[in-house]
Amino acid sequence: MAQYMEPYGFGDEFTTDHAQWMLDRYCKVLIETGHQPEPYPDIEEHVGANRFHTPRLETLNHALWMCNKTREFMRQGRMAKSYRWIGMIQGILFMNGVYSLAELKQHNRVESEG
Repeated sequence: MAQYMEPYGFGDEFTTDHAQWMLDRYCKVLIETGHQPEPYPDIEEHVGANRFHTPRLETLNHALWMCNKTREFMRQGRMAKSYRWIGMIQGILFMNGVYSLAELKQHNRVESEG
């Protein structure tokens, strides 16, 4: 099993605690709005065939699934992948009107934890 490590080399004070705080927030809003963690079936075919026609419910269910997978990556010490996935989750949440860009920018700031 990978050793638990704090991220480094990203040029800021973004920590695993902060990433967990963000994931907690995103999971909470998705669960409260009735979403279930479900990955896209046959992701390569689905996305390639329906790039601009992905139903909102499916993308938000997928975002909730991604939150749980991101926690696994963090436990494995795969921080760069975790940060990429958080960014993708944020993109899904923005494109579906869950959060504004200003709100997501605030979530990225360490001081927003309080």
